[in-house]
Amino acid sequence: MAFAGEVPVTVHAARVSASGVSASPAASGRGGLLPALATRMEQATIQDACVTSTAHLPVVGAVTAVVRIERASASGLTVEAGKATARSVQLSGAKFSTPQGSLQRPTGLFTVGAQKVSGSTVTTQPHAFTAGTITSRGVTIELHRGAGGCEGERPGE
Repeated sequence: MAFAGEVPVTVHAARVSASGVSASPAASGRGGLLPALATRMEQATIQDACVTSTAHLPVVGAVTAVVRIERASASGLTVEAGKATARSVQLSGAKFSTPQGSLQRPTGLFTVGAQKVSGSTVTTQPHAFTAGTITSRGVTIELHRGAGGCEGERPGE
């Protein structure tokens, strides 16, 4: 499964947990136009999530899609995002590395990782994502005219 687009998407989740995590700077979008942090997760779980996106369509105007998900799990998930926030984050088995072309010439990029990561009250704005498999439970999809959706909500509270 893959997703990429030009219409902004925001994901709010009460809880996110993942294992086998690595993240490094990247470029996302057509021609790599947007700076992003590419985060790879071997296994990921999200609870009490709300995904929203508003598109401005000719004639119709603003149309907002709201997807609510009780629980989802994914394998082989990579998310390219320009922004993410969390109320709290817990890491175990954390690591940091800066690859070098030679001892005198570092590449300037870095990779951070962890065996396990969990976060609460997480919000992200992904540019793109890919996954081997996604399994979801308790999914509701709603479309309505105008803006608004998950903004101001705190899922799981």
